[in-house]
Amino acid sequence: MKGRLKGIFTIGFSDPEEILRRKLEIAEELYENWREYFASDSTFSSLLLEYESAVRKANEVMEEIKSFEECYICSVEERKGCCKTGLENEVTINIILINKFLNKEIPRKREVPGRCFFVGERGCKIFARPYLCREFFCRRLQEKFKPEEYVKVTNVVAKELTLLYQACEYIKKNLEFLLGEFIMEIDLTGYS
Repeated sequence: MKGRLKGIFTIGFSDPEEILRRKLEIAEELYENWREYFASDSTFSSLLLEYESAVRKANEVMEEIKSFEECYICSVEERKGCCKTGLENEVTINIILINKFLNKEIPRKREVPGRCFFVGERGCKIFARPYLCREFFCRRLQEKFKPEEYVKVTNVVAKELTLLYQACEYIKKNLEFLLGEFIMEIDLTGYS
């Protein structure tokens, strides 16, 4: 495991999906080997449930203020915006693991050419998303939001991202303990 994990960040990748495929492979291996360990950890289970609830609340608020609709129009219909090919590199091994621990499906192929691997015909297809995808509000969205809407969405997203950070750190510390090695790479995006 150690050599493969370190190797993921020293190899040059010609295909934007290659690094994602490698992260998915490593996440699958970690999940298969350690899912029962994490499933039996009540602290981790509680943290995951709290995180899942926070994501649902944030999604509800974003749906209410039509942020998802605007992102869909910008990214899929107008083919602009931040959800371009390569953004999938923001998804870390830990984020993949969190999706797996929550029994969320992880797409296996790009649906919209020229867009992030995780953008589908109806928007983003993953549940636990990278920090950048949740905390970034472009000028388009800022101009659409009323000040009180911006405050509301910022507050719920801040809670979600705090819990995401805590879950990622929890996974990392436990895997370091279990594997006896420093595996900071599971938090890296893979950009060189």
